[in-house]
Amino acid sequence: MGLGTVGLDRTPVMKVRSRFRGPKLRTKLLLFGLILLVAPWLSYLQLLNMEQLLVQSKKNSQLLVASSVATLFNNREDLIGELPAEIDESNFILAYPIEGTILLDGDISDWETPSKISPRTFGEVDGGIKLTLGERIEFLYCYLEINDAEVIYRNPSLVEFDTSDHVRIHFRNVDNVIEQLALTFTFPGVITSYRLGIEETGQSTPDTEIGGFMRETDNGFVLEVVIPLKIVGKPYSLGVVFHDVDTNGTEPEVTRTYVTPNSKQELFELFMLRSAETIRLIEGLGYANTRIIIADRLGRIRGEFSSQSQSSNSFVNNQNPGTWINRIFKNFSIGQAFRDLQPEDNPAVQREAIESALRGEPRALESMSLMGEPLIVAAHPIRHQEVVGAAVVEQNVDSILQFQQNAFQQILFVSLLTLGIIIAVLLGYAVRLAFRIQRLRRSTVQAIDEYGRLRTSSINTEINAGDEIGDLARSIDGMLTRLSQHQTFLQRMPRTLRHEINNPLNTVSTSLENLQQTTDPADWNKYLESARRGITRIGIIVQNLSDAASLEDSLRNEQRTKVDLQALVKSYVTHLNSSRKDTKFLFKSDEQPLFINASDVHIEQMLDKIVDNAIDFYRKDSAISVFLERSRSQVRLIFANRGPTFPDDTRMVFDSLTSMRSTPSKMHFGLGLYVVRVIAESHNGTVEAINLEDSSGVAIIVTLPLAEQLATGTSYEKRA
Repeated sequence: MGLGTVGLDRTPVMKVRSRFRGPKLRTKLLLFGLILLVAPWLSYLQLLNMEQLLVQSKKNSQLLVASSVATLFNNREDLIGELPAEIDESNFILAYPIEGTILLDGDISDWETPSKISPRTFGEVDGGIKLTLGERIEFLYCYLEINDAEVIYRNPSLVEFDTSDHVRIHFRNVDNVIEQLALTFTFPGVITSYRLGIEETGQSTPDTEIGGFMRETDNGFVLEVVIPLKIVGKPYSLGVVFHDVDTNGTEPEVTRTYVTPNSKQELFELFMLRSAETIRLIEGLGYANTRIIIADRLGRIRGEFSSQSQSSNSFVNNQNPGTWINRIFKNFSIGQAFRDLQPEDNPAVQREAIESALRGEPRALESMSLMGEPLIVAAHPIRHQEVVGAAVVEQNVDSILQFQQNAFQQILFVSLLTLGIIIAVLLGYAVRLAFRIQRLRRSTVQAIDEYGRLRTSSINTEINAGDEIGDLARSIDGMLTRLSQHQTFLQRMPRTLRHEINNPLNTVSTSLENLQQTTDPADWNKYLESARRGITRIGIIVQNLSDAASLEDSLRNEQRTKVDLQALVKSYVTHLNSSRKDTKFLFKSDEQPLFINASDVHIEQMLDKIVDNAIDFYRKDSAISVFLERSRSQVRLIFANRGPTFPDDTRMVFDSLTSMRSTPSKMHFGLGLYVVRVIAESHNGTVEAINLEDSSGVAIIVTLPLAEQLATGTSYEKRA
C-alpha cells in the first residue's frame, strides 16, 4: 500500500511538469517584434533631451543678446536715471520714482522726490485736488491733497458711499475692463477701500490689497494710498474722482471733481519712468519677435520695446487634449520645460530674472506669456562701476516646440508604420516557419509505426531547403537511412545465424543418428569425431559473436600510445611476404615517420582483417598493394587488389554478419570488415570501400588522424 500510495501521489506532479513546454515559436517571434516598441520610446527620450539642449542653447544665445543690449547702457547711468523730458500732459500723467521705503502716514516727505517735481492740480479751491503719483517695485503710490471746507466722514452703519466724502479711483484691469476703487474713511487714520464695478454704489467687503491713510489739514485732508500694479492692466491707466458731500440745507449736496484728461477720455495713461532716449535706443536694435526691457537699480521699468506678434497659433495653446496624438500620448508630450508654467506667473518670473541680474548674476528662465506662448526671459546686469540696472530680453520659443512636435509626430508615424510592417512580416515568417516544422514533424512521425518499426528509409519533406530546417530534414533523412540499414541487419541476423548454426547442428544430428544406428565399433570414432567438429564449429561461431560484441568495450578501455604507422605497416608487409609465399604484397610509402595515437595491437588486428578479406577475393595472378599517403593532418592507409567489385551500396560491407562470399565458409561469418570499421572509428578515423576506376578490383581505405611528431618512435623491424 505504501508503494502504491507513493506512486499515485507522484503521477499528477509528473503530468503537470510535462505540460509546461514554454511558448510557441510564433509567440516568441511576436514578442520579439513587440520589443521593437523600444525604438519609438528611445526616440521620444531623445526628443526630450533635444528639447533640453535646444532650450539651453536658446537661453545661452538670449543671454548673449541681453549682454549686447546691456553693453549699450554700460556707463550710461544718465539714461537709466533720466526722467522723461517732455510728456503730453493732456493724455499722460507721470509716476515718479521712489527710492526709499514708504510709510503710509499721510506725509509725502519720505517719498524723496526731486524738488523740481510738482503735483498736478485739478478742480477749484473747494473740492480741488493736487495729485502726486510715485512708483516703487510694482506698486503705485498716490498722494492726494484735497481742499474741503467741510469733511464728512462715513457712517459705518450705512452701506451707501454718497452720504460721505470719499474718493474713487478708476482703472483698467488685466481683462481690459474698467473697475473702481472706493476709498472711504470714518475718522482720520487708516482708510477702507472697496472694489466696485462701473455701475455699483457700494460693497460690504473691503479690499485688503489696497492700503491707505487719511490725515486732516487746515484746508481739508490728505490721502496717501498704495495700489499693487498687478491688478492694473497694461498699458497702465488711471482716473480719480473726488465725491465732496456738503450739508447745506436739508439734503446733502454732492460735488464731483474729476482727475481725467477730458469728458471723452475717462482715464489718464500713466507714464511711468519711461526714458525717451532709452526707448529710442532699444527700438533701434531691430530684434524681431523680441521684447526688451530696461530696468533701473530698483527694478523699475525705464524703457520697453516689443516686436512680438500676438499669435494665437502657439504650440502650447494648440495642445488640445482631444487630438489623436494627445489621446495616445497624453502623458508623453513635448514641451515639458513649459508644461507647468502659468501666464499669471510671468511677472514673478520677470522679477526673479531682474533681481538676479541686479545682484550681478546673469540669468535665463522659462516663462509663459499672457497669451500662453512659451518664453525665455534672460536678464543681464548693466554696470557703471557697480550694477545700476538690468537689460531683460524676452523671446518666444514656440518655433522650437513646434519643430519638436512635428518631429515627434513624424517619428511616431514612421515608427508605428515600420513596427506594424515588421510585426506582420515576423508573424507571417513565424506562421510559415511553424508550418514547415510541423510538416517535417508529421513526416518524421509517420516514418515510424506505433511499434517502433520503420515504415520508410527516407523523407521528402524540406529535404532540398537550404536553411537550418533543411539541414535538420537531411539529418533526419540520414538517421532514418542508417536506422533502416540497422533494422535490415537485425532482421537478417536471425536467418544468418540460423544458416550458420544449422549446418553444424545438422552434422551433429546426423552423426548422432548414424552412431545410434551403427553396430560396428569401428565407425563409432568416425561419427563421434564428426559430431565433435560440429560442436566446435558452433563454439567458434558463438566465440566470434562474443568477440565482436566485446570489441568496442576493449577498445574504449585500451591505453593509447604514439605509434609510427609507417614503420608498423612496413614491418607488417615484410612479415606477410615472408610468411605467405603464395601471395605477393607490394608496399609504397614515403620514408618518414607517421605518428598516430593508437593501440598497436588493435591496429595489427585491423590489418589482419583487411588482409584476410583481400586474400579471399584477390585474383591469383595479381599482387595486393598497400599504400600510405599523408595529408596535412591525416594519413590514409590503402589496401587494393584485383578481383570482384563491391555492390553499389558499399557501406553494407562493413555491417556485422555480412559476407560477400559466393560459397559458405565455416571460418567466416561476415565480421571481418565490421571489426575494421569499429577499430578505425574508435581511433577517430573512417573507413570506406571503393571500386577501382577500371572496375578491375576494389580498395579499402582507412583514414586516421596524425599525432604530434616525436623524435623517436616504436620500431617494428624485428617483428616475429
